[in-house]
Amino acid sequence: MKPSQEVAVKCSDVTKDYGVGDVKVTALRGINLEVYQGELLILAGPSGCGKTTLISIIGGILKRDAGICTILGKDLENMNTAERAHFRGTSIGFVFQTFNLLPSLTAAENVAVPLLISGKERKFALQRARVILDQVGLSGREDALPSQLSGGQQQRVAIARALVHEPKIIICDEPTSNLDHATGHAMMEILRNVAQAPDRALVVVTHDTRIYEFADRIAHMDDGKISKVTVGTEEEVQ
Repeated sequence: MKPSQEVAVKCSDVTKDYGVGDVKVTALRGINLEVYQGELLILAGPSGCGKTTLISIIGGILKRDAGICTILGKDLENMNTAERAHFRGTSIGFVFQTFNLLPSLTAAENVAVPLLISGKERKFALQRARVILDQVGLSGREDALPSQLSGGQQQRVAIARALVHEPKIIICDEPTSNLDHATGHAMMEILRNVAQAPDRALVVVTHDTRIYEFADRIAHMDDGKISKVTVGTEEEVQ
C-alpha cells in the first residue's frame, strides 16, 4: 500500500543549537520535512549530522529553538507537561538505540510499561506484551530479565515495547544495529507492516544500508540540513 497524502509529521524551518558563545554548536539548520501517514521514512546521514536531534524534537524529547513542528496536527510545545506526557504515551512509540530497558523487570513487564502508564490493567498489559513479544520472535523469553538476554534480544524487546500501545507515530534510532542480517530483515518486515497502516507513520534513523529497501522515502541529512530526499534510487522533486 502506498502512503497517503495525509501529513503525520511536518517540520518547517526547525533549528536547534547546543551551548552558547564559543562552544555553540548548531545541530539543525532550518529543517523542512514532511512524513506521511502510511509511510516508512528513513533518515540517513553521517554521525553528527543532526538525525538524533531531529527525531528527539519530533518525539517531544527536545525543544526546538525556532521553526514549527507538528505531530498529527499538534504542536507538542503548545502543551503543558501533563498533556505532552499523555500525548507521547498514547501516540508515539520509541525504539532507543540504547534500549532503555528496566533491569529489574522481565521482558514482558518492560514491554507492558507503556500500557501500564496509560492506565491499562496489569493483566491485560502483560497479555498484550506477550503477544507482541511472540511477533518479534521472543516467545519463551517473556519472563527473562534484560541481563539474561543477548543484545539482539534486548533490541527486539525494545521494538516490542514501541509497538505494544499501537502508537500513530513510531520513531526508531538504529533499530537493527545489534541484529544480524536475517533478524534485522525480519524486524524491518514487522515495522514495515506496522507503518503501512493508513493512520500510522514510521521514522527510522539508520546507518544500515541493508534496510533501505524497506523505505518509502529516504531523507538524507548533512550538516544539520536535509540535503535531498530520494524515493528508492530516484531523487524526489522538491
